[in-house]
Amino acid sequence: MSLRRTRRSKTLIAALAAGAFLLPVQAANAQTAPEPAAARTNTTAVNAGPEQTIKMKIGVSKQELADLRAKGKKASDAGLTSLPVPGPSQAKKSPPTSRAAKPVAKPLTAVQAERAARQAAAANVQAQAQDSSPRAAAAAEADRGYVPIEDEPNADRLDACFDGDSADRDIGRIYNRFTYCARYDLEAEYWEIDNKGNPVEREGTTTAKLKVFGQGDAKDRRVRIWSQIEKDSVEHDWGPWDNIFTAPNVDLSLMASCSQGGTVCGASPGAYTLPWATWDNNPIWADWDITNNDARSAGRDKISYNQWYVEAWTDGEDYTTVGSGTTPERMVRCDSADYFKHGQIRYPKACVFYEVTPHLTYTRGTSSTHHAVADHLDIAMNNPNSTYPLLAAPNQPWPRNKIIPGKYSPSNPNAPGLHRIIPKLHKAEYKANLDHKNGACFKRGPQRHLYQQTGLPNGTGDREQCDEFPFASTLEGAGNPNWDFSVKSIPASDNQVAGGMLRVYYTDDRILAWDKGLDSPDLTNDRFYMQIN
Repeated sequence: MSLRRTRRSKTLIAALAAGAFLLPVQAANAQTAPEPAAARTNTTAVNAGPEQTIKMKIGVSKQELADLRAKGKKASDAGLTSLPVPGPSQAKKSPPTSRAAKPVAKPLTAVQAERAARQAAAANVQAQAQDSSPRAAAAAEADRGYVPIEDEPNADRLDACFDGDSADRDIGRIYNRFTYCARYDLEAEYWEIDNKGNPVEREGTTTAKLKVFGQGDAKDRRVRIWSQIEKDSVEHDWGPWDNIFTAPNVDLSLMASCSQGGTVCGASPGAYTLPWATWDNNPIWADWDITNNDARSAGRDKISYNQWYVEAWTDGEDYTTVGSGTTPERMVRCDSADYFKHGQIRYPKACVFYEVTPHLTYTRGTSSTHHAVADHLDIAMNNPNSTYPLLAAPNQPWPRNKIIPGKYSPSNPNAPGLHRIIPKLHKAEYKANLDHKNGACFKRGPQRHLYQQTGLPNGTGDREQCDEFPFASTLEGAGNPNWDFSVKSIPASDNQVAGGMLRVYYTDDRILAWDKGLDSPDLTNDRFYMQIN
């Protein structure tokens, strides 16, 4: 259940009423603290990946430990096999807070963000390549795009994302630009502290699985981040008696934060603080909105980048966080582009998970409704010298080999990609693409003189159309002097299906249009690739 701020009290009451505590797992004896100077040294947050353990160190006051154990003794004396579920009055609900485990980071420039995103994207691709679930890979292609954000995570996206093994590796799983998930090992070490907050005696360790899930919005500049402790994953190592009657009632706080701070982004509401037993025995999804403003944005589409993370700690009158634990920072790109739509539905603002290499897949084989286009692109990207237009007239030596960009290369996120253009913003580029295509396909139009001997020999046949690649809707199309291109006569129906897929893809993957005003535009403009299966 999601604990939104407006209804948190009722939800907590229901969750606590349904909870139950774990039976003992492992035994451990209390340990004496190391010498005081070392004990007073603050532990820095461990910025671990999913295969590593996120560690936190918490101090508990002597009085709080005594109170917890007194409750446990009362339950034990009454013959109970575990501590009764805490009542609603014992639940701690924190208001929104500006607490951050890390110093506020400087705003990211477009160049910094793009370079960091490409590096993370390469790791993301390598991790997903090891996924053992064919269903997860197939679903990722089918599930591209935005789904409305509600109080609960979208069930289909949640299941599909965590179905992939890469949710437990490297940077987690960027299922698509609108969906992210990760699973972490969380370890909390508890110490009794003196009245100055210094650790004096180790009480025990609690471990669990922490799940994080995110959805991007296509109608506002925000992502929603959910987090939970995976059901039945909590284990206590405090000692046989404390495992049953003390440790389950200790508090754990979770909160998502924005790395760049209020000038760029914010996070709300505040922390969710519940006993370990409540987290462990109830399917509670705590959630936060990470919002991004356009005050410090770049370019025509008001592009801005921020990072976010989830922090685990416990602070309060009886608890002191010696070292909090944080998940790795993940990057979001936000924009206010006004040209995205499906039919009459418009998507004027959005935030997406940016550390992924965007690509569209076309499928070969006779069962595909667009296989002729897939075949054409496969030849164009892998055997470009065999395509029209030729680089020299027949029987004449070629000045060079033909090179056509846009091939998806998972291990190389810096491969030459394709950049979207739209008629409203790029009239000259669109016209150049059309003129060169008509010259190469039909030997007509203002560029026909270039293709009299090198273009398609016979034009197009009955019920066929001239397909070009790179697409007419890309900066790298037929009119771009920096790139070669290919044209081929194919069935009109295949061309129309593939064209429709491309139009939908631009919105579903939030592919921004080329903006020459960006800093280092060749690097910082959105780009995409084509994969042929």
